[in-house]
Amino acid sequence: MTDKWLRREGSVWVEKNIISPEQLEEIIKLYPESPRRISQLLPILASVLIGLSLLTFVASNWNGIPDIARLILLIATTVGFYATGFVRGQISWVGQGLIGLGVVSFGASVILIGQMFHLIAYDATVFVLWSLAALGTLYLFRRTFFYLLSSALLLGGQIYSIASFDHVSWLLFILTILGLGIYSYHTKHEYAGWILSFSIGIQSIFLLITSDMAWSWITLIFFFLYVVGLALGKRPMAQGFLAWPAIFSFIFTVFMVFLHEHIYQESAFLANPFLYLPLFSILVFLAIWLSRGLKAKWLPMLLFLPLFFFTYADLAYLVILFVYSSGLIFLGDQEGNSSVSKLGVFLFMLSSFIGYVQLAWDFLDKSIFFLIGGLLLFGIHWFLRRRSQWMTKGEK
Repeated sequence: MTDKWLRREGSVWVEKNIISPEQLEEIIKLYPESPRRISQLLPILASVLIGLSLLTFVASNWNGIPDIARLILLIATTVGFYATGFVRGQISWVGQGLIGLGVVSFGASVILIGQMFHLIAYDATVFVLWSLAALGTLYLFRRTFFYLLSSALLLGGQIYSIASFDHVSWLLFILTILGLGIYSYHTKHEYAGWILSFSIGIQSIFLLITSDMAWSWITLIFFFLYVVGLALGKRPMAQGFLAWPAIFSFIFTVFMVFLHEHIYQESAFLANPFLYLPLFSILVFLAIWLSRGLKAKWLPMLLFLPLFFFTYADLAYLVILFVYSSGLIFLGDQEGNSSVSKLGVFLFMLSSFIGYVQLAWDFLDKSIFFLIGGLLLFGIHWFLRRRSQWMTKGEK
């Protein structure tokens, strides 16, 4: 809430005799204008640029520096950033930026020292050490900036491990779950759950890519994350664990609409049903038990159904898309949550378009295909406008 907005709106309230001018001034005093977010970020950006300039200067003259001088320079740079950040104050944005540069300098120093002594890396140990340094600052100062930095290093290290060594680093995976997980569990900020669940989901996908596991196991992993979200109850981090699995599974369902008939018999895709189905049944039982009294939590479970075991699952997945989006519209209307209703409407439109493309692309002339597609979108637009008018009349 800005001072400018409050004065503009407050003048209207005064004109309508809702409040007096004196009351408006008292209200304005209750909401002092806070500094702009961009102005708070500028010190961090400035610190990053200064740090990069120093690192670039050192790198450009690296070959001409003796080894002992290199080592002293790296240690001095890292300790200098940390010390300056401590002196400046870890609560301030400048202090956080300097300490963050200390973390970055530490990782860069480890890499350069390895090059100095011709050490060969066979795994992502460098990023494990780097992430431990970032997690240390996170638990020491408990600031959002260090959570973001730790998350970026853990996920970036996993990408590096796959690109360079073609396998997932279990140490980085465990650090993500425990290092970020313990902090997320105790923090009051929702963003922690969103970032953690996203990171775990992406790293789980990486795990499937680099292993011999069938691709369809990913749906069980998403379902497991959803059950974890239910188990977290009303904790702030729960929202991310409930939302991301549903998003990932919706995308998986869309892919199944188009690709199922081509891949469902492939051994690289289809999981062993004798192992998959018992585990799925356990998760269903846990999900129903944890969400007792909250039937709205049952709706996303439609997206986790293992329909890929059946021959004509592409049509079944298409039906799931419509049922899920319609359920969101119904729940949004029942709970008076316009955001959920709008999301349901958007997904229903998307499902309609997906269904049209899937069913009509191979059978219609392409000009007729696009013509009918345009008419279908006009029809959906008309229906949504009528629905908005009906809901407005209902509220009156």
